[in-house]
Amino acid sequence: MKTNFCFSACLFVLILSCNSKPKSFFWKGVVSDSTQVYIAYRGTNTKQGFLANDFNMKDSLSSHVGLLLSKNNNWQVYNVIETKDSLSDFKEQSLEQFYDVDKEKIFYASFWKIKHIDSLNLSKLKELIGIYEAKNIIFDKSISLNDSTKLYCSEFIRNILYETDSTLFDINPVKIGLKGLYKAYFRSDTLEYYPVDIFQQDSNFSKVKEWNFE
Repeated sequence: MKTNFCFSACLFVLILSCNSKPKSFFWKGVVSDSTQVYIAYRGTNTKQGFLANDFNMKDSLSSHVGLLLSKNNNWQVYNVIETKDSLSDFKEQSLEQFYDVDKEKIFYASFWKIKHIDSLNLSKLKELIGIYEAKNIIFDKSISLNDSTKLYCSEFIRNILYETDSTLFDINPVKIGLKGLYKAYFRSDTLEYYPVDIFQQDSNFSKVKEWNFE
């Protein structure tokens, strides 16, 4: 009887341990081809997340996006995000940093493969990343397309892909009408911008996998 109780107790603890595995390892084994480039999405329960979702085309979960590629056998996410470190808002982050579930309050994630990236495009893309790293990029709260020193996440990805191959990645911005608080905030009747999920509507991108967290 005592032996059975001990066995049951150990089994219960083991089950709890499996269910409480850190979410920060959910991507393991999903991306492995170092010659491939991906887009990494995340959805967060933050003010920025709710704002981004209001301007998405179809995806109601994703609120931030970065460019995912291999560097020195490690997967890195390149993205533009508002920070308070007085440094450039263009960041190179590991997957652990980008998907820091404790810090970012993440409830959703997905990977999308970028098609037609050959060795020439990959080399050019990496060169362009070096150029962006040398700049002092400021996160663009106004979501404007007119200032190259200020960018937001999806605008950065669109721009660097366009600079890599202007024919293949000629993605046009979306223009919408504004009302109420958004009209007052942007001080305009319209907004022309690149939604976070704009790449999902393009045939050059295909979903690899997505995850939903409670």
